[in-house]
Amino acid sequence: MDRTEASIAPACGGDRTPAPCAPDSRSETARRVRAGFHRAVPTAIFITALLTGVVPGTFARAVSAAPSPSSTRHADHLTLVRQSPWVGPSAPNQDLTMALSIRSSSPDSDLTLTFTVFKALSTRSAFDETLGGRDLGSVLAQSPAIALSGFETDAQGVTHVTIPVDGDTTPTGTGNWTADLGCQPGSCANVYPVKVTLGDSAPSGSAGAQLVTYLVYNDPSSTSQSLRLALVVPIGLAPPVAGRSGHVPIPSTGAISHLEGLLGALGGSPVVPVTLAPDAATLGHLATSGHTHTVAEVATLSGSPARQTLSGSYVPVDGGALVGAGLPGELDAQLHRGAEVLASPVVGVHGSKGTWVARTALDQAAVDQLAPDYGHLVVPPSSVSGPTGPLTVTQPFALTTGSGTTGPTAMVSDAGLGAALSAAKGADPALAAVQLLAEASLIYYEVPNLRGPGGEPAPRGVVALAPLAWAPNAGFVSSVLAGLQGNPVIQPVTLDQLFAQVPVGADGQATTRRLVAPASAPAVAARALRGARARQSAFSSAVAQSPAGTAAAQSTDDLLLAAESSLLSTRQQQVALAGFETALGAHLHGLSVRSDTIRLTAGTASVPITLLRNTPYPVTVVVRLTSDKLRFPTARTQVPGAICKAPQVQSSAGGSSFSALCTLDHATNAVYVNMSSRASGDFQIDVSLDSPQGNLLLAGGQLTVRSLSTSAVAIALSVGAALVLLVWWGRTLWRGKTRRGAHALSRAKGSPA
Repeated sequence: MDRTEASIAPACGGDRTPAPCAPDSRSETARRVRAGFHRAVPTAIFITALLTGVVPGTFARAVSAAPSPSSTRHADHLTLVRQSPWVGPSAPNQDLTMALSIRSSSPDSDLTLTFTVFKALSTRSAFDETLGGRDLGSVLAQSPAIALSGFETDAQGVTHVTIPVDGDTTPTGTGNWTADLGCQPGSCANVYPVKVTLGDSAPSGSAGAQLVTYLVYNDPSSTSQSLRLALVVPIGLAPPVAGRSGHVPIPSTGAISHLEGLLGALGGSPVVPVTLAPDAATLGHLATSGHTHTVAEVATLSGSPARQTLSGSYVPVDGGALVGAGLPGELDAQLHRGAEVLASPVVGVHGSKGTWVARTALDQAAVDQLAPDYGHLVVPPSSVSGPTGPLTVTQPFALTTGSGTTGPTAMVSDAGLGAALSAAKGADPALAAVQLLAEASLIYYEVPNLRGPGGEPAPRGVVALAPLAWAPNAGFVSSVLAGLQGNPVIQPVTLDQLFAQVPVGADGQATTRRLVAPASAPAVAARALRGARARQSAFSSAVAQSPAGTAAAQSTDDLLLAAESSLLSTRQQQVALAGFETALGAHLHGLSVRSDTIRLTAGTASVPITLLRNTPYPVTVVVRLTSDKLRFPTARTQVPGAICKAPQVQSSAGGSSFSALCTLDHATNAVYVNMSSRASGDFQIDVSLDSPQGNLLLAGGQLTVRSLSTSAVAIALSVGAALVLLVWWGRTLWRGKTRRGAHALSRAKGSPA
């Protein structure tokens, strides 16, 4: 659920509907004194303003809850190094302890610290306002300006503060100042904003830096159920995608350092139940790039019985978008490859299916596809319908389809806690940890008890989902895990434990909800992905007959899967797909057809076609020749060679084709094709090497055919033409002789006697 207005039941004894609490004389007297003081302060300010014409700045600061921004010295810094996660009525947890790092341009002897405790929070939206130091509410207790010399400062320059808290009981110890919550015994349990202000006691001094932290006072009743908190920790880096050059860069030193810091914090902190969500692509890439130690740390963490390790997709993906774009096979490929990499010997992480964590909306088709392996779903708050009341959604529910049938059990992730986890990268990790634990405690105090289906007290639960490629400060992780260990109102659990312990429909809450379609479908390069998958499958069919070829096909397949990562923008996905195409093309460039000139004479000849392979693995191809000027004899007369299977031949009046499935296992390979020419002269024929499946063109080329053969028809025509020419010449000669004889006779008759 998003941060919502959420009423908190009175906390007397921690019961959901406690009896009204009678005020005691001590707290009532304190409230009257404070009320009289606050009524008197505005009057005094008004009178002073009338007398002097101005309101003196020092006087205004003395009565103001916070200094004005203009009076703050921006060179001062006040940082929370650590803090006790909660206090309570019993020793040794009665003191709020802090460690502060203070930097100021003023001398230490002039510096002071002031602590202000504000009224307990009643809503999560009010909590949000206090995160920025706004709307802190009315003041419950305020310390005087305590000189910095009155605090213990260690050799590292860290100032240690001890504040005994007077709540349900009077603290037995002493400290720098006692905070009186002014509440009735049994009603103090809640979350209180606390402001720490750095001041300057010099006459010209002004208010310095300040920070807002939280005092969590825990005193639950023996019958209340603690809040189940499932912390989901992603373990991964940015997806290992190829650039346009086709090469995958090695993870940066800084990114690996942040990841190792997270792993070290998880391993070095108290072992509390958490859910690990390892990114299979990251672990596989680290294992093959020499970072086996980092991978081994993940395997060790996942081996703890206190932790649950999820088996999900190869890279984080938007499952709903893939299925909605008509690419359900890609989601299946992601799940298969993710489980395969985690279980591989080089990674060795035991992940389990059963719970799917979705960061974007799922449609019904995606849920149906996940359902066989994932009976539990974690979904964003905006992706499901149903009544939303003033309280945080803390109960699982069943997803229903449009036809009313019941699907998997689901739980929404908490947006507020997710935002707190996102802030873990900041400069104040200890403060961010306090904020997370305080907000989780506030969720508990909304309704300390629910009533289960049988009327017995039932727990509530929330999912705190950290962002993908999470790189928190290690101190944040350590502080959160330490604050969860032994916490009176928060019980850390895994996701499986949450679904097992938190009932569906407690207190009459909705037992079913429906999926809500997103307002706009996420952009998915469906057409490009579909084409890339077809080429990848075809390439795999050509090379997957050997271990080396299988590894080559897997490397390009991983690049294609990485391009589907939801961590990438549309532009980045396009670049990643271009990198996949480049890497695939590099493999295909290892095949070629040698451009030879073939001389054909009379009759049918067996012609060798030379195919070149420059790959570290054999390749199975379909050798295909087509020509309209060649004739290929029937298939049973073809003997292509030992590397090929029986060929297929097709002939028609318009041309002929030859094809044979061949395995190129040498650098130079010859395929023999019986052929004869339909015509004489020089012409080109096309030779292609196609994949066994998918008709992917692996390589291609042309051969030059020089036909010197003459057909029978041509010979007959030539002979006929010669005979005609001879007859013509004979007749011409005979006619010439006849004419010359007649002419001679004519001259003889006409001569004188």
